[in-house]
Amino acid sequence: MSLDSFLAKGQFLLHLISVNRKSYDIHVICYENVVSKYQTLFPSLSNIQYHDCMYNIMSLNLSLYETISRIVEKSTKKIVILIDSLSMYLLYTEFRKVYKELLDITSSDKFSSIVQFVVVIHKDVTEINQIEHLKNICKTHIHVQTANNPFILNLRLEHKRSNGKCVVQKLKGELKSDFTFQLINDLPPQKIEDDKIIPTNLASFKLDLQDSEKKAKEELILPYTLVQNPSSTGGMIHYVPDEADDWDEEDPDDDLEI
Repeated sequence: MSLDSFLAKGQFLLHLISVNRKSYDIHVICYENVVSKYQTLFPSLSNIQYHDCMYNIMSLNLSLYETISRIVEKSTKKIVILIDSLSMYLLYTEFRKVYKELLDITSSDKFSSIVQFVVVIHKDVTEINQIEHLKNICKTHIHVQTANNPFILNLRLEHKRSNGKCVVQKLKGELKSDFTFQLINDLPPQKIEDDKIIPTNLASFKLDLQDSEKKAKEELILPYTLVQNPSSTGGMIHYVPDEADDWDEEDPDDDLEI
């Protein structure tokens, strides 16, 4: 998922992805501009196909799920899907429906031929809480940010690992006129953070712990740990019979006349 804004557009990322995916069929879902504009944005490659969906979202004729399904049914190779932009689709479609469509596309075996699914979202168009929900179902999130120079962009990459941890990396680069992106090495290497990011605005209760709470949790002695002493007898059960107990040491089956 690419998150951008009016002053820091992320369409160049789609260009970079298409250049490095020449062995796959690339399908560009055009929700925001006419196909002719995308043809100038992307390189002239035979494996790129454009789908004019501006009319679809305005007339509600064809959903995103139906569009992707038709592409998968007709394709015989591995597929890369590029959507520009999901924010435009969200303006005409209920968020709950869009969220379910994305879940079905990214998790169903029906779409196993899709090797990469990339969407562009404008943070100055789409609501923040919707963006946070979408981040939860994506593996990689790239936030495009402006700098003092309009041709210099800062990128914040968050990649979710299979164990739930999130690797965060910060990059800086110059956007060229041909939509290539050249990294700038005038800054010291950014430290990669390895921590699980927990959204704080998705529930009415706290989802994370403060440092003081984590320390108190570590120092808490649970009752069952008190009996885990190697020097103790451990595991012994002491039973004191009651007056009403039928304590019979003879054959318990004697009254069955067997």
